Amino acid sequence: MKLKITPSIRVALTLLVFGLTMGACKESFLDEKPLDRFSPENLLTTKAGFETILVALHKSARDERTLDRPDQMGTGTDVATSGVADGRFMKDYKLVLPTDQIVVHYWDWAYANMLKNANLIITRAENPEVRWTEKEKNEVLAEAKFFRAFTYNVLVNLFGGVPIVDRELTEPRFDFKRATRLEVLEFAKNDLEFAAEHLPNVVTNPTKDGRIFKAAALHLLTEVYISLGRETKDASYYDKAIAAATKVLDGTAGQYQLMTKRFGNTNRPGDVFSDLFWTNQQNRSSGNLETIWAVQYEFLTVGGAEGQNHDLRWWGPQFENIRSPDNKRILVSDSIGRSQGGNRPTNYFFYDIWKDNFKNDMRNSHYNIRRDWYYNDKTSPYFGKKARYTVVNGKAFIAQENGTATNIAVDTLRWFYPMIRKIEGELPAPLSGRTNNDQIRMRLAETYLLRAEAYIHKGDRQNAATDINVVRSRANAKPVAAADVTLDYLLDERARELTVEEARRRTLVRLGLLYERATKYNWDAKATMQPYHELWPIPQKAIDANREVVLAQNPGYPGAK
Repeated sequence: MKLKITPSIRVALTLLVFGLTMGACKESFLDEKPLDRFSPENLLTTKAGFETILVALHKSARDERTLDRPDQMGTGTDVATSGVADGRFMKDYKLVLPTDQIVVHYWDWAYANMLKNANLIITRAENPEVRWTEKEKNEVLAEAKFFRAFTYNVLVNLFGGVPIVDRELTEPRFDFKRATRLEVLEFAKNDLEFAAEHLPNVVTNPTKDGRIFKAAALHLLTEVYISLGRETKDASYYDKAIAAATKVLDGTAGQYQLMTKRFGNTNRPGDVFSDLFWTNQQNRSSGNLETIWAVQYEFLTVGGAEGQNHDLRWWGPQFENIRSPDNKRILVSDSIGRSQGGNRPTNYFFYDIWKDNFKNDMRNSHYNIRRDWYYNDKTSPYFGKKARYTVVNGKAFIAQENGTATNIAVDTLRWFYPMIRKIEGELPAPLSGRTNNDQIRMRLAETYLLRAEAYIHKGDRQNAATDINVVRSRANAKPVAAADVTLDYLLDERARELTVEEARRRTLVRLGLLYERATKYNWDAKATMQPYHELWPIPQKAIDANREVVLAQNPGYPGAK
């Protein structure tokens, strides 16, 4: 039956439509109302909600060095090359291209994870409806800004000037522009100055290991001020760097100290330097007052990234391939893990930097560098005897006890070399060379060395020597004279103290010395590296996606103009 539209019905329909229209002006049924409690609109209404995004930032910060391949911040520099036979992992710099996996990983880590979540917090914190105090707001903002500055400091020392994204993005953009190196550093400086003002001082027994306190912001700010001094040639930045580091070193930011006496599991053979890195001793809860920031791994905990600390896997040699003269392998055991020789330290690290103090410097003790290997197969007559090799016509072979060569070849670039023992620890389960050791990212010894660096840039070698000697004294190393303090000497000292912990590539890039020192001390870099390799290429996928503005490629790489 067909409905007949009478005048009265027409009026009624008109009023109904008008009423619906007026109602839509107040609140349209088409307006989205997020129902998921984890949506930003529902989650970011209290400090507790913002804390969940901070947890995500901590996770992403940890993920920077958990990619399952060698630590690209060490290999390809003066301290390490790659032990693998092919050209991957910065062994052949000609293979570092805009499509390289590690190049793409760092770009995505920064823009798709760290900066996205930091900017989400920073933007949404300005919502006046959030229920928190001004102090709570500023502390959350300070931690988010610390991570944003940390990320930009990573980017600027890998890629040079990069696009600055300073707020939450709510729609796609294709018009990003590269800022200059100076602009990126100034942006990071502003974030860190806010963080240093509003982050709390460290407490004696923090409730949660791994949190970011004022000292972490000041430590990173020291580095950024030094970079700004070099970039602008304005020496006042070195004074600011010295002042920032001093607030960490003099107790203004809370109690920190170099550990000079053994602590933690003192029944374990070792010394105080080795104690800093042993399992469960990286944090303040163990009595370690030297660590400023350590990223956390938790065994059998959801989100704990168990077994994803790759330092043991990549920095240790593939010793399981070493054979005794009767052709029996060294057996893998949980006490030393299953390493793969991805990062092979150079002779510069193993020998050159220890020449003056080979026997006395604690950091070179057998508790901290394992230079001798022993056969451990109990079915072999060589059980318990020291593994040896000899070189014949340029090739290495396992040696008999009397030093004569066997016919068993050995790879001294990947299988048989000393091992930095910072990477060792108790292994709760077989994890294929991965551990759950927390990773130290900032330590007071480095703060001393950063302040010393600022003094060097100012031309004050006496104060630089004083700071360096604080670190050397703990290691029982002879003090350095002020006349012998140079930037190269400082980098040697950083190598002695910080290798594995330090993002060595970024240290050398910020000083403009990666090419110079890598080609001087690293045989693979000398053969393949060019000056333009100082910086990594901009990922090709980022260039292609930015279709409205040309995102310039770094010089030397395909597509550069």
